[in-house]
Amino acid sequence: MTQTARRLTRHEQQAQTRLRLIETADRMFAEGGIKAASLRSLCERAGFSQGAFYSNFASKEDLLLCVLERHIQQEVAFMQGLVSGSDREDLDDALDRLANRLAKIARDPHWSLLSAELQLHARRDPDFAARGDKVKAASLNEFTALLEDLIKRYNLNPAITTPDLARGLYALWSGLALQGSTRGELPRDQVFLSFLRNMIGSPRT
Repeated sequence: MTQTARRLTRHEQQAQTRLRLIETADRMFAEGGIKAASLRSLCERAGFSQGAFYSNFASKEDLLLCVLERHIQQEVAFMQGLVSGSDREDLDDALDRLANRLAKIARDPHWSLLSAELQLHARRDPDFAARGDKVKAASLNEFTALLEDLIKRYNLNPAITTPDLARGLYALWSGLALQGSTRGELPRDQVFLSFLRNMIGSPRT
């Protein structure tokens, strides 16, 4: 007997539309920047009308922030899984996993292009910069919570406060993501690992 597919509710349809627009913008912003991605071309590529766009987002800038927020939330959740999946007796393994993941996303051209686009657009638009700062602050709070879990899990005594540790690690990641590769450089995972080992502290006795 064939089952009839359940009809989506209006809320579910809107959630799907929103996600499709975010995923399409994610690719287009990285390909050519926010200025090059016209609202019309973005909607056509996603398969929706401009009316559908404005039912979900106030502007392209609003969409850019949603794209970045989604990326960061996904990465923090992934890294939380890495930390929780590590042996409670093996701090080195947990730090290695975290450093390797940070290095991987710093090497990802898609991530670095989105990060650069955010910073460049913020320099051109003070209003967008203020909104971007709020998203960045929320992201840092999530990253701080991740590091607090790590510190608690291994009973560590960090050299600086956890929020400062999160800001330092975020700044290091941003710099390495935008810098690209240079000849003879120390591998990114080793840079992150050195920072973490020096700042995260040793287990309390």
